[in-house]
Amino acid sequence: MAKQAKRERQKLNREARRQAELAAARRRKQWRTGRTIAIFAVPLVILFVVLQLRSSGGGSEPTRKFSKPPAQTLKPDTTYTATIDTSEGKMTVNLDAAAAPTSVNNFVFLARKHFYDGLTFHRVAKDFVIQGGDPKGNGSGGPGYKIQAETPANGYQVGSVAWAKGQQEQPGTAGSQFFVVTSPAPAPGQGLDAINQQPYQYGTVGTITSDSLATAQKIGALAPASGDGKPTKKVTIKKVTIAESPSSTAGSTPPAAPPSS
Repeated sequence: MAKQAKRERQKLNREARRQAELAAARRRKQWRTGRTIAIFAVPLVILFVVLQLRSSGGGSEPTRKFSKPPAQTLKPDTTYTATIDTSEGKMTVNLDAAAAPTSVNNFVFLARKHFYDGLTFHRVAKDFVIQGGDPKGNGSGGPGYKIQAETPANGYQVGSVAWAKGQQEQPGTAGSQFFVVTSPAPAPGQGLDAINQQPYQYGTVGTITSDSLATAQKIGALAPASGDGKPTKKVTIKKVTIAESPSSTAGSTPPAAPPSS
């Protein structure tokens, strides 16, 4: 009986060892399988996330610094318009490519590079202008270069879009910041009257359409208590879209009708 019991214990021990070895083998196989899946799955997950970010536009910021002004690429006999889509509404600008080809070429270049997307109107002057296009958002930023834009032949009017510049800079100096005239002069010699003194200082871009004036004035109504500065509500430029079409008159862009005020 003793020998029989001993053999039985040995048999049980061998079975226990065999089961333990099988369990250990299964764990090693599962670990190797998991490691193999991870090796292939992790890069795929990373790739998926990157593609999702790119498709949603959240993967990278637009380029907002350039080493030199853009080459002249405007097409002859072509009318250009810009739609400025803001958090307060849209403004359509008839770009004056015939009278200001250098100026309009610069605006078209920056818009098509998505330079303005996500920027703000950082300045509102009561009964005067709204100003935006500064990547720094404080009036000191630009695209990394300056151009000499064409100044208007007949001054500025309500709805005029023109380049902002420093007081010490030459007439027509431009970068990326622009302003829209929102109102007539509140008093003689002020506002619009003040910039309509020759020689005209600000490079012309174009004129907003009459039905866009309401949006410009809505933003203009956000002037701070001081009358000139950061708007009381953040106003974002969602995007600027450029459209082009054959000119109705060969070789020129039809002048924009002045908006009613």
